[in-house]
Amino acid sequence: MPLRTDDLRQARVAYRALEGRMQSAERRAEQLAARLSTIGPQLAASDETAPLRQRIVDLEAENFRLRTALDKLAQLKADLPLQTLVAGLGLAAAIGEASMPNRAVASIGATVQTYLLPGEEGLGLRFQQPELGAFAVGLSATAFELAKVPPAPGVPAPRSLYAVLQDKQRVLAEADIARLAPAAQLQAKIAELFANSGAWHFGYLVQAAADMATQERALAALIAQQATGGVPGAYRAAVEALAALTAALTGKANPVAGDLLALCSALDASTAALRAFVS
Repeated sequence: MPLRTDDLRQARVAYRALEGRMQSAERRAEQLAARLSTIGPQLAASDETAPLRQRIVDLEAENFRLRTALDKLAQLKADLPLQTLVAGLGLAAAIGEASMPNRAVASIGATVQTYLLPGEEGLGLRFQQPELGAFAVGLSATAFELAKVPPAPGVPAPRSLYAVLQDKQRVLAEADIARLAPAAQLQAKIAELFANSGAWHFGYLVQAAADMATQERALAALIAQQATGGVPGAYRAAVEALAALTAALTGKANPVAGDLLALCSALDASTAALRAFVS
């Protein structure tokens, strides 16, 4: 039958057919609604659907747990600047060398497998997260080597911390000051450092130097009561410089090998000023 006609009879026939279909659809919809209203409560109360509903609840809880874990994992993924890694390795080598009185570390190298990413401080390294397992791809190998550069001709090489402490120990044993209480406490601190040389780290050494500066202040005050001239003043100035340096290095976020060398120089300077008094 055409969708458009000028025949009134055909139009009436088409309208009655459409009206019949619409009434039939309405009856079927009413029957289906009635059937659903009867079956719905039965399904809700059925024991067969209880495991399914519990499984859905468990999956939602697991999904929430995984999302929380992924959020925490994303927060732990901090890029390590390559220069920070190199500086830390250099400091570790310097501390290892400082713990040996007659040895030197000429060079040290490393090869690490990480992701290479651009960072705020240049090239960044991101180590593989164990949680990623087999999904971690794209690792790159980064190799570098640190070599000690000898000093310029005529310039003495800096002494190791172990040698500096040995020298201070010898000066403190001089008869003029060995009987003073701060000198005995300094000797005990140096002996403790030597005994724990295998556990040296930068924070420990800075704290030990700060404790020594405190004892050397007390020693300088006792010496000033007995001495004449400017030697006690020079010693006091060297001790204050040592104390100021330890205060600046305490809690430093990214110390480097140069910080350890500065600490050795400050300890050596206070020893030299003390030696001038006892000589």
